[in-house]
Amino acid sequence: MKYITKKFTLIEMLAVIAIIAVLIALIMPMVTNVRNRANKTKAKSEMHSIITAVKSYEMTYGVLPIPDGCTGNGKVDTGNAEYPNLLTLLTNVSTSGADVSGNGRGIRFLDVPDGYTDNGFKDPWGNDYTVYLDTDYNGEIRNAPGGETLYGTVFVTTKYGGPEGETIYSWK
Repeated sequence: MKYITKKFTLIEMLAVIAIIAVLIALIMPMVTNVRNRANKTKAKSEMHSIITAVKSYEMTYGVLPIPDGCTGNGKVDTGNAEYPNLLTLLTNVSTSGADVSGNGRGIRFLDVPDGYTDNGFKDPWGNDYTVYLDTDYNGEIRNAPGGETLYGTVFVTTKYGGPEGETIYSWK
């Protein structure tokens, strides 16, 4: 008795490969969209962690953790040492030689992620968060993003996907 084995033809193999390629093309945008939403959610969560840490610091010491050189509009400048100094006060972990003496009790108000001492506290896209503090204690921050006046003591923003991306706000 002779056994006949049926083999796939080249046309059948190409058809299967084409179907798989079409399915991958349909699924990839959905996966990317889910990843982007997850990064935005992570950024919002980290922004609220910074806000909670600042308010806890304020409740403990009676003042906001205003880093040296912070401008009058309350924006903590990420272009110089203000942002690392703020995070040093909140984390009690010094990066790049920042002074921890403003947190005399050595309390960790903000937990640090892995690699914090090398990279700092970054958003999911690798950028610093922009923190706005009520430096003059009048209950408002003027000239926030979009020229808004914000009523409160601390707000945080970041740019989705990088400096030119959509702004994510802690208050919206």
